[in-house]
Amino acid sequence: MDVVNGLPLMEPLEYCRRWVTTVEPGERGYRAECIRALEKATFGVYKFDTINRNWGAEFERRPESALELLRVANMLNELDTGLEALNTSVAEVLAKVKQVSPRSKQD
Repeated sequence: MDVVNGLPLMEPLEYCRRWVTTVEPGERGYRAECIRALEKATFGVYKFDTINRNWGAEFERRPESALELLRVANMLNELDTGLEALNTSVAEVLAKVKQVSPRSKQD
């Protein structure tokens, strides 16, 4: 595993296993969904047809530069997921505080 700036680079199959959730590995359409996710994760630097034709059946011929882009996309996805969970938690806490807050009883 290569590491850049202390964080591991991400292989395409690993990215797909983590973030492609609409279709299971081995199911019809999984590879196409993976390619769409990889195109988006590489911020459009690598297009669907390029990934499909040039990266190999299991993405073993992916360019090295794609690994860094996938690492960044993975970090952004992790942040998004974490913030979404945090937002839900904050909303729940605020609702409970509002129920018991003396100020809210006055309004």
